[in-house]
Amino acid sequence: MSISSSLYTGKSSLFCLEKKMGMLGDNIANISTTGFRGSRVSFEDILLQTTRTGGVRLNPMGIISDFSKEGPTEPSHLATNMAISGDGFFILHDPEEADSTYYTRAGEFNFDYEGCLVNPGGYIVQGYAFDSAGVEGTTLTDIQLGLTTPAPTPQNPDPAPRFVSAPRASSRLTILSNLDADAEDHSSGRLYDYWTGTIPSDYYELQAEQDIYDSNGDTHSIAVYYDKDKTLGDNVWDYLITSGTDALARGYITFNNYGYLADMTIENYTGAPNTPNGNGLLVFRPTFAGAQDVEFDVGSRYIGGVWVNESQTTTQFGQGSFARFLNVDGNGEGDLMDFSMTREGILRARFDNGITSDLYRVALAGFTQPSASLQRKGACLFQADEGSSLIGIPDSSGFGAIMGNSLEKSNVDMVEQFGELIFTQRAIQANAKGMIAADEMLKTLLELKRY
Repeated sequence: MSISSSLYTGKSSLFCLEKKMGMLGDNIANISTTGFRGSRVSFEDILLQTTRTGGVRLNPMGIISDFSKEGPTEPSHLATNMAISGDGFFILHDPEEADSTYYTRAGEFNFDYEGCLVNPGGYIVQGYAFDSAGVEGTTLTDIQLGLTTPAPTPQNPDPAPRFVSAPRASSRLTILSNLDADAEDHSSGRLYDYWTGTIPSDYYELQAEQDIYDSNGDTHSIAVYYDKDKTLGDNVWDYLITSGTDALARGYITFNNYGYLADMTIENYTGAPNTPNGNGLLVFRPTFAGAQDVEFDVGSRYIGGVWVNESQTTTQFGQGSFARFLNVDGNGEGDLMDFSMTREGILRARFDNGITSDLYRVALAGFTQPSASLQRKGACLFQADEGSSLIGIPDSSGFGAIMGNSLEKSNVDMVEQFGELIFTQRAIQANAKGMIAADEMLKTLLELKRY
């Protein structure tokens, strides 16, 4: 190798080693950065065809991000802070750029004032939305809460937006009772004959009362009265459904000799049908605003022309008369209490009305060779060529699981980086000494030309 080529080789080596020193400094500086991926410099030797001498330069890929290992995780107080256990990247969208897509392992997400789940830079996390019936969508979309702003009041003239569980009108009232087989007939005739907005307590055997919801989330009391009608036999009971001062429906419940329901009828006063619906249940229609037809479930369904009792049902045993179970669906408006994340990436909200709703599923992106496919853009974000990613859902098809209340830290190994730093420093010193020696030799040759 000539003296001039030695100088060239040393210069190119120092250039590459200077790049490596900068990369090592960047790795060490980001040792605590959430989701940071350490980098490495790729060198390659070159053969200078014109001079037949060797040299070194950066690999065309240059500085390469290291995706070969995960960083350690640490707990977080926010459920929307996420870490991926396994392969995959979160997908982010820049709201200022229509076609921008970024990928990251840094799951430091929170909701902004518009209800968007964003990273610290304001990029919106992508996922699949669940509708009000719990059906998951198939189109990738921004994860954004539907915030509502209450009307101003003198006490709160500038109310903050809220995320609430919408009210839902009741559609089923369940009352499972035992009607005493030894009970007497307290009234001569039907209960409805004595209804004047109320019934004296000595005219019925049992009263069961339950609140139901209208479409605004307001509650209304439904009372059901039972009394044995011995004019029709020892196993026949008359019942009356009321709300406030209104009588809504009446009917008969007939038991077999074993104490189980054998037949049931209804006669509505407010226009509801008097035959079982598609669920095999009789319905009644409340008169208050915002109501809908309500199924009256006593633990038995009309199927194939007969009443079929469920494991828990209304009975006629000689054990006294009592309502053993009362329940209603529907709900009032509920304020958000907290969020939770599942391994499958489902974001759930829990409200103070007892409702838990699936809101979104976080989507993940995968790459066959992430080091070759992803270009580093800063802030732990990467971009890729369009169509190079595979989109999937967490904890399936090779994608990692989501850990809520967690953050993945940098995957940089401090000991390894300091070892590389020492090695690189020595390499720089060695190359520098080689260049100094070559320079001294060149000076000597130039001086020899004078003689």
